[in-house]
Amino acid sequence: MSDISLAIWDVPMPVVAGERFTIMAGATAAAGKKIEVCDAGGKLLASGTLGDEPLAGTEALFWTSLDVPSPAAHGVAEYAVRIGGHPASARFSVAAASKPEHTLTVTVVERDSKAALDAVEIRLGPFQARTDKAGRTQLRVAKGEYQLQLWRTAHLAQPAPIRISGDTNVELTMLHVPEEHPDARWVR
Repeated sequence: MSDISLAIWDVPMPVVAGERFTIMAGATAAAGKKIEVCDAGGKLLASGTLGDEPLAGTEALFWTSLDVPSPAAHGVAEYAVRIGGHPASARFSVAAASKPEHTLTVTVVERDSKAALDAVEIRLGPFQARTDKAGRTQLRVAKGEYQLQLWRTAHLAQPAPIRISGDTNVELTMLHVPEEHPDARWVR
């Protein structure tokens, strides 16, 4: 049984294929120890040394940032994090995508009232964002064809096909599903 516990956080989504990304990694009871990131095949990709002071707000989580190479090709890749010379390990994965080169501006309003909808989750392939109080958000995206998906509690919207070939603005609507609606409990 291990007396060291690992944590990984601030993993970006998506990462740009063929570039580098930064994660935060830490371990309890491991001040000054070497921490390593390996690919799914066990090849060492990045390493660092955990700090001597615990992360603020914790009693014993010693941490560092690690600069990790992203996969060369598009897709999902799995990584393992381990403490050198110790059996403790943890895993995380990333989605690698093309480099974002265009800006997609999305505005979302309620279909009937035309009121701006905040906190709408926007998904476009691996790219994601959330609308502000004005019902707007911007995503940096790669060119290509996608299904634009919206999600918000008690609202519905069908996925919309979209082609990105330059900076683009779209205005979308969502239908409010009142609580008395028979499907309301299925619409989170």
